[in-house]
Amino acid sequence: METNLVIFGAGCSKPYGYPLASDFRQQLGAFGLSVVSTAPRLSQLVAQTVGLFAQLQAKGIQADTLDELAWHMHQKVLYPYPQSHFMVEEAKLAVAAFFMSLEAGAVKTGLPGYRNWMKRIFASNFGTTPHLAWKRTPYRVLTFNYDRLFELAYRQYFPYDGTTSFYGPDVLNSGLFQAMPEKLEITPDRFSFLKLHGSVGICSYEEYGQTKHIQEVPDPQIPVPMTDESFFIPNDSRCDFYSNKPKPALLVFPHEKDFLGDHPRNALGYRHYIPAVWTAARSMAAQAKEIWIVGYSCPEPDFPAWSSLLQAAVNCRRIVVQNPYATDICARIKIRLPDLPGVVEAYPQPFEDG
Repeated sequence: METNLVIFGAGCSKPYGYPLASDFRQQLGAFGLSVVSTAPRLSQLVAQTVGLFAQLQAKGIQADTLDELAWHMHQKVLYPYPQSHFMVEEAKLAVAAFFMSLEAGAVKTGLPGYRNWMKRIFASNFGTTPHLAWKRTPYRVLTFNYDRLFELAYRQYFPYDGTTSFYGPDVLNSGLFQAMPEKLEITPDRFSFLKLHGSVGICSYEEYGQTKHIQEVPDPQIPVPMTDESFFIPNDSRCDFYSNKPKPALLVFPHEKDFLGDHPRNALGYRHYIPAVWTAARSMAAQAKEIWIVGYSCPEPDFPAWSSLLQAAVNCRRIVVQNPYATDICARIKIRLPDLPGVVEAYPQPFEDG
């Protein structure tokens, strides 16, 4: 079966209240102040994260996003290792909580951009039940976003009764299992939704030599409580090292992905997840006859990531960039990757308009 690949980026989240780089620090700080009474420990982590941005700025180092913060902390410009590592892990949780706090407002919009893509990905001629649509749709989806807007839109589109793993091979086919948190498996030849930088709402950690991926299923009807209980592991000796500590969010940035390749013998909680999803992603790109790049600007710092996907697309005949700045993005792709087999087309349409 000929397949179509859809790649979502940050521009898909902006219409629903998620900040771009210019507003990120200010909105993160405001979130921290808003949860002082309900989640004091979380509020402290947010304040610490905002403080790290300020410290970098005082040194003349510009950082506007979490991944930029993580990169500079990785360079140990503020604190030595391992203190820098643990502060980045705490910053990831702070941002994960912030993004999850925005979900209720996003759901109220109806998520029209994602809803329009649901209608395309799971069109009625592919089957009127989820099981038929998963099997028959030619679409596969990748996202560079670690928010959960696609999942929330999916749950508005299809019923989910909780009897099977939401991120497992029987639903979103994202590689994760609920009953076996240490297992990773992506089923080929059916619909798949892969989160290339990880996801909020999923924690990943080592416990007694095994990697655990603990997933929380997003519910459009029940917002995540902004309490310390939602974001910290209970004080329980059975929880090993992470007892009473922040939940280690499964968020992974490009330099961390590179670190896995350079140091395969490591104990990072995402060390199995990242190779698995990227191997599957490149396989999906290789099978795709058409690729849609939606709300993603293909920024130069991400070149190794997005270029590896497009270079794997050896059978692709058409690449469509949907973005208000699509013409400029297409020109950049053609310059950086002049030998792509497919035609690169601009579709200067905002994501929320479908």
